[in-house]
Amino acid sequence: MEEIDKLPEQPVENKQQSRIYYYPGCSLMSSAKELGESLFAMARLVGSWVEELKDWNCCGSSPAHSVNQDYALLLAGRNLLLAEKQGIDELYVTCPSCYVRLRTAENTLRHNPDKNDILEDTTGQRYNGTVRLRFFLEVLTDSRRKFFKDAIVNPLKGLRPVLYFGCLLTRPEWITGFDVLPYEAELRSFVDSLGVETKRWGYAKQCCGAHLAVTKPDLSDSQVDKIRDHAKRSNANCIISFCPLCQVNLELRGSKETRLPVFYISELIGLACKLENRENWLKKHLVDPMPLLNEHNLL
Repeated sequence: MEEIDKLPEQPVENKQQSRIYYYPGCSLMSSAKELGESLFAMARLVGSWVEELKDWNCCGSSPAHSVNQDYALLLAGRNLLLAEKQGIDELYVTCPSCYVRLRTAENTLRHNPDKNDILEDTTGQRYNGTVRLRFFLEVLTDSRRKFFKDAIVNPLKGLRPVLYFGCLLTRPEWITGFDVLPYEAELRSFVDSLGVETKRWGYAKQCCGAHLAVTKPDLSDSQVDKIRDHAKRSNANCIISFCPLCQVNLELRGSKETRLPVFYISELIGLACKLENRENWLKKHLVDPMPLLNEHNLL
């Protein structure tokens, strides 16, 4: 991707020097380009180099695993084989739906030799279990957080977001590989450090109905309206999402009268640290966040 080419050849002095390999998924290439661009800017900020998994394919999320479990396994499994072939020990995934599909395939291939046989018969390769899958939120919960906090020059006073995790990240630990509960407190503390006033609410883990948006749009609209209604009841003026499917669904669906801007955490970091191209990311939103940001002089 173009943004990767712009990464510095040498990491900034005293910053964490690392290479982050990532699986983009279909959303990062289309409806969630602003997520990708802002994530790459975050990587530059901490002096990390971001590299895409070469020759990746769709993980099979939603359609494939709903129709044929083996086809879904093969789609996700091929990406795991590519990571092994490319010598990638840790593969970061940006979309919760992609992450769950890849994690499910990884668990299945590790513990079911007959399923690994299917993968080998189809691709000519067997998965050896050497790839550790990590969700991109894990970038924010290690020593890199200090670099982000030190780079804040534009505290986001006036923003009152609620954190929306959605339903995928809160699945059992044997599916996700981590317990989301410790992340909640850490993320809330980190978001508050950007200068915002994070609001508490009870709908952080409710499904937004994105998987129903095409087949049963009325139900999806109803789910989104409930979520936005509870966000407004908590006195929030925006939402922070960690999922590209949730983000577009929360901005697109539901009543037009109740719509709120839905930010990615990486976009808010870009605003707080005044990273390059930050306003271009915001122009891709379906709900224009500019009036809210201009109201509080945050651009």
